[in-house]
Amino acid sequence: MSAAAARALPAGYGKGSAYCAQYANEASRYSFDGVYACASTATAGPTPFDADGKRSFQCVELSARFLWAVYGIWAGPGTGVKDGADLVAVVHRIDPRIAVGVPGPRSVPRAGDVISLGPGGAVDPRFGHTAIVTAASRRTGFVTVISQNLPAGHAGEQTLRVGLRGRHDGRVLLGGIWTAARWLELRQSRRR
Repeated sequence: MSAAAARALPAGYGKGSAYCAQYANEASRYSFDGVYACASTATAGPTPFDADGKRSFQCVELSARFLWAVYGIWAGPGTGVKDGADLVAVVHRIDPRIAVGVPGPRSVPRAGDVISLGPGGAVDPRFGHTAIVTAASRRTGFVTVISQNLPAGHAGEQTLRVGLRGRHDGRVLLGGIWTAARWLELRQSRRR
């Protein structure tokens, strides 16, 4: 699908548990704001949000679909998003009004934000990862995210931790490894 055709998708496209079935997959049990992570990476060809052939339900596909379905922000083909690690930076470059948050003592994402991780640390050393924040505690620093292709090939839910003492600013703890992170402050930007 061309970038122009993809941007012509109706508002909210990508929501609902039936979305994955359009591409020969099924919805997983993980969802937020009506957007479901698909159960595996397998697809019947590319999707409007990721052109990775028969394995298009990658992490970028879910984050890009969520951005479109919930916020009307296009992060799919034609935007320059190449991987999970650069999604936040590219979307911010496209629309600088969307603030970017970085982990630290007074900086924890909110549910509904989209996060980029890596590259490296606990995620792929080249491509990193991206996910949707579904819960976060400013008191404890614990953050829950959902994504596609973590664990490899499947949808999953992960728990991250922001270090609230300042020793690990710019990183979150994932799987016992401090990993570079930044997020789009979408819930905060929406209120402006």
